[in-house]
Amino acid sequence: MKSSNNPQNSMLLFLIIIIALIISAIHPYDRTTWLLEVFPVLIALPILIFTHKKYPLTRLLYILIFLHSLVLILGGAYSYARVPLGFWLQDIFDLSRNPYDKIGHFMQGFVP
Repeated sequence: MKSSNNPQNSMLLFLIIIIALIISAIHPYDRTTWLLEVFPVLIALPILIFTHKKYPLTRLLYILIFLHSLVLILGGAYSYARVPLGFWLQDIFDLSRNPYDKIGHFMQGFVP
């Protein structure tokens, strides 16, 4: 029976995060905002990579951390008030402002 936590799947998620970090760092809206927003990813990613063999997490947890990292990276690249996904949600739900920061706050409260 296959393990529910396939290390190759986890490494693929880590690779995608690294690529997203590189792309978001090329020309962020504001370099300081980008650094502050992605700082948790820059701290957690090496820890997760170096401890994944001795202290493996569940597949669900790796996926949630992956999604939370993407939310932080996207918010850092655009600044939360300027994320295109937020404008799309604003138009669909006829909101008065970009709600992307609410997605970030939800992930910050739910994932850790």
